[in-house]
Amino acid sequence: MVNIIQRIGTGNPVSYSLLTLAALTPVDYKIKIINLKQFWFGSDFSGGKLIGISCLTSTAFEAYRLADKFRLAGSKVVLGGPHVTALPLEAAEHADSIVIGEAESVWAQVIKDFENNHLQKVYKGESLEDFFTPVYDYFLHLDPRLLSLAGVHIARGCKYHCDFCARISTWLRFTKTEQVIEIIKRIKKAKRAFFIRRPMVIFRCDNIYSSPDYAKKLFKEMIPLKVSWIGNCSIDIGFDEEILWLAKESGCKRLLIGFESIYSKDYPKTSLKQIQTAEDYKIAINNIKAHKIKIFGSFIIGLDHYSNFDYLKLLWFLVRSGIWHIYLLILTPFPGTDLFLRLKKENRINSLDWRKYDILTCVFKPKQISVFSVYLWFWFIRYLTVFFSPSILFFWLLFFVSWQGGYYLSRWLLYGF
Repeated sequence: MVNIIQRIGTGNPVSYSLLTLAALTPVDYKIKIINLKQFWFGSDFSGGKLIGISCLTSTAFEAYRLADKFRLAGSKVVLGGPHVTALPLEAAEHADSIVIGEAESVWAQVIKDFENNHLQKVYKGESLEDFFTPVYDYFLHLDPRLLSLAGVHIARGCKYHCDFCARISTWLRFTKTEQVIEIIKRIKKAKRAFFIRRPMVIFRCDNIYSSPDYAKKLFKEMIPLKVSWIGNCSIDIGFDEEILWLAKESGCKRLLIGFESIYSKDYPKTSLKQIQTAEDYKIAINNIKAHKIKIFGSFIIGLDHYSNFDYLKLLWFLVRSGIWHIYLLILTPFPGTDLFLRLKKENRINSLDWRKYDILTCVFKPKQISVFSVYLWFWFIRYLTVFFSPSILFFWLLFFVSWQGGYYLSRWLLYGF
């Protein structure tokens, strides 16, 4: 029997969700993981297989197209992922079965029903509190190079409830710290270039500071491992001196912080009262930088209350805060989110073509500015922070000095002046 697990549209070269399903699949199955495949041929589609496809909203169209082709070839297709959970009736038209929610609790039943040729139309997965233990042994024996690319998922869910968030479950749960430590030890065995002193660990959770107590315990246990790591975090870590010290000592190099807006009241992503204004953000940023931790800021373009003047203020905030490495995205109302329901009720969604829901396309009508202005500010801020960052300016200065120096040196060698 052959089991193909297919994921469409993820920027990560190794999908954690696919590895999880592989870990839950019986060992007598031949598992083929296909990720980010660009070209499909007729020979790729054959019958007698179980095809698992996980898709996001922006890749739903492609996922449905592949599902239809696999079904036509005689295979059984199971669809899952955030988009399927949000729009199960739509997805069911292109699959033999769909999985709503997290798949860990139902994947064994899916396999059993497939073997008995009796797949159910819908499987409703329940969120498991201890979601990692069932697959821990599988991950512990993976190739260290594969593990280092996949990253370490230490938590699921989030303590915040932003209206644009399309995650399947908001229930916050954590991987046992002893399991995380053993996985990191496994990653340390991966071969690396001679000039890389410490192995790099990527934490792919939404917020490594979701639980300060958990984070402090983990960082303390990581200090003896001598690794470097990066991860996502909320800005309130900037007011916790103890955890900043532990993060630095445990090898933290960079944190991706989801500011989203320069106005803290818009998305109050903090559990502290210290953050009320952009100036409070600056205090937290300076505290983080004081521990030699770099900040990668995430901001949203297209928020309803933003006027053209507010985007100028955003630029000024970036300059004053010294945040030149940013992750910029256009506000996207994904199906299943509160934002989608609100904009749909207000008749402000311009397109339901899921291919445009890629966080780079504006699919709704903003309140204070035009769609054209959204694109203008998006690309203007994006390229301004790239081409005028201190590191790039230093490069251009070095280039100019070296060019001028070469010019005068050549004149002296040729003409003596």
